[in-house]
Amino acid sequence: MGTRETQLRIMETALRLFNEFGTAPISTNRIATQCGISKGNLHYHFRTKQEIISRLFDEAINEMNTGWYGDHLEPTLEHMAQMFVRQLQLILRYRFFYREMASHLRRDRVLRRRFADNRARRLREIERFFRALEARGVLRLPADERRLRTIIDITWIVSDNWLNYLEYHDRDVTPESINAGYNEILEVLHPYLAADLPEVTRDALPTIQRLMAVTQAPAHHEPPGP
Repeated sequence: MGTRETQLRIMETALRLFNEFGTAPISTNRIATQCGISKGNLHYHFRTKQEIISRLFDEAINEMNTGWYGDHLEPTLEHMAQMFVRQLQLILRYRFFYREMASHLRRDRVLRRRFADNRARRLREIERFFRALEARGVLRLPADERRLRTIIDITWIVSDNWLNYLEYHDRDVTPESINAGYNEILEVLHPYLAADLPEVTRDALPTIQRLMAVTQAPAHHEPPGP
């Protein structure tokens, strides 16, 4: 097995275990066992569990960097619904990180800085998309830059935390529950929407149903034995 193939196998196995059980109970020894390799072989590629977590975060950023920075070229409310689903699908793939984000960012200053840099870039892109919606006549943005930044921040907070909210309330991830999260964003934008809110809300559900058809939420179980 080549070096890159081994690294990918380790990362895929760790991601599955982290998503299913959380990071705390999963040791590098458990990851190695699940991969069918020795602990020494795993540590040849990743010195610590934190290194694996950091590399998985890199993979999430790489997904964002592939196709997430042209949204302003499709300034429609349908595309905004697609953006929301896309964000939640990525969070589902890297579920452990978003469940445990505060802990990981406190523990790893380098990871925290990279997260902050990525967040700042994403917020700039969301503003660019909103301004494209305004140019299309879909939104009427506030002239106050601070108010605009608040709107952008709130939409980000809802997107990043909606799955946690569902989990806290024992709600399944379904097209309907995802649509409920998107409706929260539409409520924030309601004063600035040129379109009719009930119509926009109604039209979003088929798009979300179509995009969520291939999405399955990872389960969360008790950790495996040593």
